[in-house]
Amino acid sequence: KGFQHRKQGDFRSAILEYSKAIEADPTYFKAYFNRGFALEKLDQSTEAIADYSKAVEINPSNAFAYYNRGISLDRIGSFNKACEDFSQAIRLQPTNTDFYHNR
Repeated sequence: KGFQHRKQGDFRSAILEYSKAIEADPTYFKAYFNRGFALEKLDQSTEAIADYSKAVEINPSNAFAYYNRGISLDRIGSFNKACEDFSQAIRLQPTNTDFYHNR
């Protein structure tokens, strides 16, 4: 349900659905990752960073979790931390040119 809301641009409803999924399974990577995305779309970067950080904790080999957290960190002015996340994303997935562009 959360993804359907997200596709429709209803990020508030998506966040509620992802929160329900997290409540049901606190180790569900995709729920944290997608809730972080929805939070960022609502300009809630600090909250998005918390969700991306949890996603990284659950799955430290997912390059996109680092990349998205890096974007959120950049938006709040944490440029060094953002660069670290972009660099980690590159280490995990060196063929993704977007990661280089943002670093």
